[in-house]
Amino acid sequence: MTTMISEVYEAFKEANVSDATARKAAEAVAAYEARFASLDIKVERIVGRLTLIQWMLALLIGGVASLVVKAFA
Repeated sequence: MTTMISEVYEAFKEANVSDATARKAAEAVAAYEARFASLDIKVERIVGRLTLIQWMLALLIGGVASLVVKAFA
């Protein structure tokens, strides 16, 4: 069974929308909410990976810079 947001369902019922239509609309809103929640998790994972790559790049640049200084000093 599909989840449904009861507040949305009740709001549609107060607006004199039929029971079946209100239920379908509330289920559709719940599906979109679940979809956006999963996107938030994916975005957080990507941000974590970007942070790791930035640190790795900084260490690499520091290592190369130290080798250049050592070669010309």
